[in-house]
Amino acid sequence: MIHNEVPNTYFLPYRGYLDIAMKENTSVSSYNALQVSFRHPFGQGLTFQASYTWSHAIDDTSYNWDRSFVDDSNLSRWRATSDLNRTQMLVMNYVYALPFFNRSPNRFARNALGGWQVSGITSFFTGEPIFRAGGCAITGFGNGIGTGLRCNSLAPVRISKGVDNDPQFGPTPTWFDGNTFAQPLEPQLRADGQPGMFGYMGRNPLTGPGRNNWDMALLKNVQLPWFGGERSVLQFRWETFNTFNHLQWQGVNIFCNGNPNADGTPAFGRPCGGHEYNLGNGQVNSAWPSRIMQFGLKLMF
Repeated sequence: MIHNEVPNTYFLPYRGYLDIAMKENTSVSSYNALQVSFRHPFGQGLTFQASYTWSHAIDDTSYNWDRSFVDDSNLSRWRATSDLNRTQMLVMNYVYALPFFNRSPNRFARNALGGWQVSGITSFFTGEPIFRAGGCAITGFGNGIGTGLRCNSLAPVRISKGVDNDPQFGPTPTWFDGNTFAQPLEPQLRADGQPGMFGYMGRNPLTGPGRNNWDMALLKNVQLPWFGGERSVLQFRWETFNTFNHLQWQGVNIFCNGNPNADGTPAFGRPCGGHEYNLGNGQVNSAWPSRIMQFGLKLMF
């Protein structure tokens, strides 16, 4: 059922046909960026390298399903920030040979406590877009061409961190306010080419959580008197991922319940926030892994 107030044939662009599948291998994209790289051995056992990118990727599709929701015949409607876009990225790596006990006259202190190295990779980057799909749907109704609907923005759809008093889970972090967008209105379902047809929210208006991550390792090479004249080294490694156990959000709930109102009327224009119909919308639902540690031994000869 495309629309429950008039027969389906009223909306069909080609009488006698229902769905007509179309696949077109085409896309238009652009990418602009400032990229800076720095590498320098500072001496005293320290080597440091950093790379920074400030960029913006724009396209009208990033995957082959992007256009399948609304108005496939108007590709320019989907031109927006790419699903793959990360606006800013800073990645640093470093190796530091600790100077302690390297020249100690005590052989045990020199061999056991000297010769250690610290290395690591530190990453800071902004999030990817998280509002990619159609987003809205009204139970019992579809648009004039039988595909999905976009929501209507009621206010700027942007990051707005807060805490939601979830009746099941208690205080829960939120990433955006679900009341900033709503279900489309009934006239917007008609395939009449008017402004706002199928909902007027654009593609990818919102980005998800970024990341602040430190992976570090402590290692030591021990010279072994084995294999005759050949050089043999035993390497001990203690590696940590998310070294400081920093909480890093990952996933966010994005949905808009289109079930009928309590009185049975359709959900046209109903905001997508609140607990009554959209419990959990905007809440953070997952995080990157907590600290992981691993130990290793490697024999090199």
